[in-house]
This record gives sequence, C-alpha cells and structure tokens, in this order.
Amino acid sequence: MTKSERLKPVTHLAETRERDAARLMGEQQQDLDQQYRKLDELRGYRAEYAQRMQSAGTDGIGAGQMVEYGNFLRRLDEAARFQQQKIEESKRLLEIRSREWRALRTKTEALNKVVSRFHAEEQRLEDRREQNENDERAQHRRSDFNNY
Repeated sequence: MTKSERLKPVTHLAETRERDAARLMGEQQQDLDQQYRKLDELRGYRAEYAQRMQSAGTDGIGAGQMVEYGNFLRRLDEAARFQQQKIEESKRLLEIRSREWRALRTKTEALNKVVSRFHAEEQRLEDRREQNENDERAQHRRSDFNNY
C-alpha cells in the first residue's frame, strides 16, 4: 500500500470534520440572523406601542393607563436589552465556530497537499520503473538481434 493510499482514511476523516464544522458554523449564522430578527421585531413593536401611547395621551387617558403604558414600554426595553445580549453571545459563538472551521480547513488543505506530493512522488517512481523496464527490454532486443 502506498503512502498516499495509507493517508486516505486520515484525509477522509479531516474532510468530514471540516464539513461538520462548516455545518455548525452555518447553523450558528442562522441562529444569529434569527436573533437579529427577534430584536427588530421587539424594536418595531416598541415603536408601535410608543406611538399608541402618544396617541392615547393626546386623546386623553387616565394616569393609571399612562403608568401601564410606561411599564409595558420598560418591559419591552428590557426585552430588547436581553435580546441584544443574546445577539452578542451568538456572535461570540459564531466567531468560535468560524475559527474552528478555518483551523480544520487549514489541516485538510495541508493533508491534501501531502497526499498530492506523495502521489506525484509515487507516479515519478512508477514512471522511472516503467522506463527502466522499457530500456531493459530494448537492450535485450538489441542483444537478441545482434546474436542472430
């Protein structure tokens, strides 16, 4: 078994790990995108609710309702801050997944270069062996021809 053939299982494993890391990185990117959408929804809902509060205030509402509007807006602000924290955590995880994928990609590329180098060396040796065999056959033919 040649060196390049012996490295095939290692290369296959490295490629599998790289694909898995790429998949995890993609899933983390999707999670980050979803977290941003949730934050946008919260901000949109808060803006809409603040507009309702302002409209109700100009129409004349009681102090109790105004306090309720204020409390609800504070809860929305708190939810938005919490969502922003989730975004930051998701960004951090995405960066980790990205570094993991890049490291595995680098290893896979290095292994592929080694396998290619081994394969090229094996091909050169095979070509040289065939050339020697051909030269030997040609010399035998000449020698056989000269003997007749």
